[in-house]
Amino acid sequence: MPGPFLEFDSARMQAGGMASADAEENWREALRPLYEVGRPRTSPFEASIRVWDLGSMLMTRHFIRDEVQFRRTRRKISSTPADHYLVHCLLEGSLASEFDGTQQRVEPNSIALRDLSVENIGFARDAPMVTLTVPRGPLEARLPPGAGLHAAAWAAGDVIGAMLATHLQSVARLATRMTAEEARLAGDATLSLLASCLLPKAKPSVRQGDPRLGPMLRAQALSCIERRLSDPDLDAAAVCREIGVSRTALYELFAASGGVARHIRARRLDEAMRRLRSLAGPKERIGEIAYGLGFPSESTFSRSFRERFGCAPSEAREATEPPTAKTAGGDESIGTAYEAKVQSLPV
Repeated sequence: MPGPFLEFDSARMQAGGMASADAEENWREALRPLYEVGRPRTSPFEASIRVWDLGSMLMTRHFIRDEVQFRRTRRKISSTPADHYLVHCLLEGSLASEFDGTQQRVEPNSIALRDLSVENIGFARDAPMVTLTVPRGPLEARLPPGAGLHAAAWAAGDVIGAMLATHLQSVARLATRMTAEEARLAGDATLSLLASCLLPKAKPSVRQGDPRLGPMLRAQALSCIERRLSDPDLDAAAVCREIGVSRTALYELFAASGGVARHIRARRLDEAMRRLRSLAGPKERIGEIAYGLGFPSESTFSRSFRERFGCAPSEAREATEPPTAKTAGGDESIGTAYEAKVQSLPV
């Protein structure tokens, strides 16, 4: 692997002549897909971000000087959905999160998970971290159905947590020396290790009709959909049966996206686009992709694909170059490049 997929270094930018305020705006842009960020404008700005592609996940090593607040609000979740978990390994400093009226503190050299479908406010101070961005589907497929993973954590003295923290730090140190294939193997091994360590903490989610459980139930519905994208019998009724809610309740969970049937079709089309543009392994025929994702015919698939993406599947296949991050003044922001990379992770 020649280097990080994305890289930001305020010190390097300012040494090259960029104003501190402009460097900070670039940093905020890099975090825009996930968080609304707040920090004292009066304190000197110092931050760094490096992101590596491990195939099944992204690994980020990041740091921000002084205090900073990261807000994953309901508005942010709705406007920039991300069906992923963040796995934070705190190296130094302090990190705390507030969600559902509670606060959780993370100790240095320990691990904590955050579900990006759940509202969360994080507070960090002088806190270098290694963070994994892990798609929901591949992780939850290795765990009992309905496992609640948000806020799962290990204390600093916990042997299993220490083992996992040591592993993440080792992968971060070795990432720059890895080939693309070695990075993929490291990502797969890390995913399996993470799932194994989480097994004792995987708690079944409550399913009562409490409206405050909406984000949790929607997360379960999304997980069901991701696991069964290729199942031709996947529909609203199937999702209702799996998560134990009525059709009315399910529609309310997906009202913002036009209903669950529309969401299922959109996700199948997104997965088709990912497969068409994948550079890994032998290429699937367009018909194989269509039938493999539950479409009744290739013509129906092609028509739906064109409606969503404005091009034919064959035209999308020709565009196989991954997005490239640009520096300030380029055609594509680093936040846009990061968001595209997150959405391209296997589900």
